[in-house]
Amino acid sequence: MKTVTQPIDREKCVTVVQKLYAAFGDRDVPALLTVLSDDVEWGEPDNPFNPAAGTRHGHAGVLEWLRIGRQSEEILQLEPEQFLTNRDSIAVVGHMKCLAKPTGRIYESDFIHLVTFRDGKVAGFQEFFDTFAAGQAFRPEANSPTDASSHVAAGHTRRLPASQVRVRHHALKLLK
Repeated sequence: MKTVTQPIDREKCVTVVQKLYAAFGDRDVPALLTVLSDDVEWGEPDNPFNPAAGTRHGHAGVLEWLRIGRQSEEILQLEPEQFLTNRDSIAVVGHMKCLAKPTGRIYESDFIHLVTFRDGKVAGFQEFFDTFAAGQAFRPEANSPTDASSHVAAGHTRRLPASQVRVRHHALKLLK
C-alpha cells in the first residue's frame, strides 16, 4: 500500500466506510467498487481452511474475494460498532456471525477492519478476526480425505493467532 502524504478528512472517510458497508450489505458490487482505489489491497488473515483467506489486489481481486465468499460463506450478522480514526485510516470495530456453507457450521467473532485511504478512496482493507473460530467452522471432519494433514501436505502451514484479544490489541497498535 502507498502512504498518504497529507491528512484525510476524517468525517468524509467515515462516510466512505459507511457507504462501503452499505454496498456490501446490499450486495451492490458497482457501488462497492466506486469507493475503492483501482489498486486496492484487500486482505483477511491466512487460514488453511477458509477459502476467502489471503490478500488480493485491485478490483479484480476484490471481485474474486466476493465470488469466493458468496460460494463458501453466508454472513448472518455484520455489525460495525465503532469507527476509530487517525491520519490516514479508520479501524472499524464490530461483531459478525457467519455460516460456513461447506460444513453448515456457524461461527461468531468480534472483528476489526483496518481501512486505509488515499485520495479519498479506500486503498487498503485488512480484516482481523478470530481465525481459529472460522477455521474450525470451515474445517472438514477429521476422518475426511481433506482433513488438516492434506492441507499441511499442500504447504498450508501458517499459524493461527493465539487469541482474538491479541489480534484486537495488534490492530489497535497500528492506529497509534
